[in-house]
Amino acid sequence: MGVSEPLQTQACEDRDFSEWHGGCPWCAVWVVRVDGTKVQALMDPLRTAIQPWLLPRYERQPHVTVAYRGLMVDAHPLHACPTAVFGTAQLGADIAALQAAGLVPFSLMLQGAGSFSTVPYLAVMASAPLQQAHDAVLASELYPGWSYVPHLTLGHYACQVPMEVVLQQLQACAAKTAALPVSVDALWLARYRTNDIAGALHFEGRFDLRTQIYHTEPGALMVL
Repeated sequence: MGVSEPLQTQACEDRDFSEWHGGCPWCAVWVVRVDGTKVQALMDPLRTAIQPWLLPRYERQPHVTVAYRGLMVDAHPLHACPTAVFGTAQLGADIAALQAAGLVPFSLMLQGAGSFSTVPYLAVMASAPLQQAHDAVLASELYPGWSYVPHLTLGHYACQVPMEVVLQQLQACAAKTAALPVSVDALWLARYRTNDIAGALHFEGRFDLRTQIYHTEPGALMVL
């Protein structure tokens, strides 16, 4: 019997993946915003510990993805993308689903670290409300074999490294810090440019967990 190769990280490219987005300029995602100096103080040492293995650029604000929603329907019909799946109808359905879920403000606990094949992350402890939010906006979609793992992405790998080595570095660093609670009173609909894998998030609106009302942000592309 042969010896299996050790699991490796997967090198990412900082380029425009046009074969994925087919010309759609934006992609939508529901997130929890976790900006703040305390969160940054947890993330920075983890990034530093594995910096030689990461792409140098990662501009996305600290966030926990609630649910990926897909390529956005363009507001300009002349530039409509046939592969776009998320427009105002889908946003309205998401809002109705979140209201039906009856979520209230909750807390997340940031503790530990881990890694997918393409990105390392700051870990988020299991959270029933966060899982409920994820389930609510994905209730009508099928993702065979999908397992939701809440996390804060630290960047993208630039090379192949044995996963065991990466995890040792990350977890040794994470063990030196205490768990950090983060209060959540809103879920945010964000968008990012599809031609920039490391670019900043732009915020479309927020679903207030206290009032169950969705508020559109200035400059939003989707207005209900």
